[in-house]
Order: sequence, then C-alpha cells, then structure tokens
Amino acid sequence: MDWVWIVTFLIILTAAMIQAGTGFGFAIIAIPLLVLLHDAHTAVPLANLLSLVSAVALLPQARKEVDKSLLKPLFVGSLAGLPLGGVFFYFIPVFWLKVTVSATIVIFTLLLIRKVSLPLGNGKRIGAVSGFFTTSLGMPGPPIVLYLASKNTDKASFRGTTIVFYSLVYPISLLIQAGTGHLTLDLVEKSIFMIPAIVIGQMLGSLIHNKLNQQTFRKVTYVLLMVSAFNSLWQAF
Repeated sequence: MDWVWIVTFLIILTAAMIQAGTGFGFAIIAIPLLVLLHDAHTAVPLANLLSLVSAVALLPQARKEVDKSLLKPLFVGSLAGLPLGGVFFYFIPVFWLKVTVSATIVIFTLLLIRKVSLPLGNGKRIGAVSGFFTTSLGMPGPPIVLYLASKNTDKASFRGTTIVFYSLVYPISLLIQAGTGHLTLDLVEKSIFMIPAIVIGQMLGSLIHNKLNQQTFRKVTYVLLMVSAFNSLWQAF
C-alpha cells in the first residue's frame, strides 16, 4: 500500500470517529481531503461506500434512537433528489453547485446560531436536496443537519435519525454511481482495506459521543456545518 492509501486510511479513521460521535460528518471531513489525493469521481464513490459501511456498523444502536416521524419524510423526499444528483455527477461540472451549497450552508447556519426560525417544511424538500447532494457531491449531511438542528432534536435522536437515513440513501446512490461507471470493482477492493480505519474510528467516536452534553453537541454541529461550507467552497476553486 503506497503513501496515498496510507493517508487515505487516516482520513477515513478521522471521518468515522466524527460520524460515530455526532451521527454525521463522514463525508464533510472525508471528501475535501480525499479529493486532494484522488480525482473527484474516485473520491465521491469511495466516501459514499465507506460512509455506508460506517453507518451500517452503527445501526444496532441507531435503530434504538431514530425518530421515525422525522426519518420518513426525509427518506421519501430523497428518492426524488437521488437520480437528479446522479445526472449532475455524470454530466455537469460542479463548480457553481459547490459555491451555491457553501453559501446556503453558511447563511442557514448563521440563522440557526441566531435562533431565527427557518421555514424548512415537513422534511420532504430537505430530503430531496439531501438526496441530490448525495449523488452529486457525496455529502447528504448538511441539509439533514440543518433540518434536524432547526427542530432542536436531542443528540441521541439526531445521531440515530441521520445514521439510519444514510443507511437507506447510500445504497441507492452507489447503484446510480455504479451505473455511470464510477464505482468500480477495483475501488470496492481498495475500500476493504479501509474497514479497520472505520472500526478504530468508531471506537474513539463512541467515547466522544458519551462525553458530549446537548449544548456542546449543538456547538459541534454548527462548527462542522461551517467547516463543510468552507471546504466545499475551497474545493470549487
């Protein structure tokens, strides 16, 4: 294994740790760093595949914490956004998409910090946006995080709902990316070597989750949202 995949291993370990601790953040951390080592059409399917592995590994606990009333409209909405994002991923340069995403996340996060009420609907529209982001950018998290934060979701339900949502949308996203030829057998084989990084990261992340109180959790949420926004903007340029 050359140095590129050693660094990839460390990136995946860190991303898995953050996801286990908060319920989201795998793609937010992994993709901006992976695109420094791999081309975008490798980084996004790789992050999606490993994020799915990480989410599924957390499912036994997440199923006990999920808020089904929030999950259902989010997932139903995502079914409309997933194929459209796949079209963008295959055909369209993502510069302006990343710029728009970054600006939107910054604005909405600042509004949340200021405790301004956000008209985000019943979850279906947010789910559609998240589905679109999943297949186009590999980042389903920011819209879902904004939505759940606006609902003042407690940290257990927050983590459970996001983990189960990812476990549902990532398989669909991967099928779409396989259909475009960007998810290859070689990439799947390489991802197997990253599974120990997920295991180690999740062990560390579980310790973090147990130590976070609700107030600290919300602060971490806002920080990760802002990081995702500026990372996306940085990638665009």
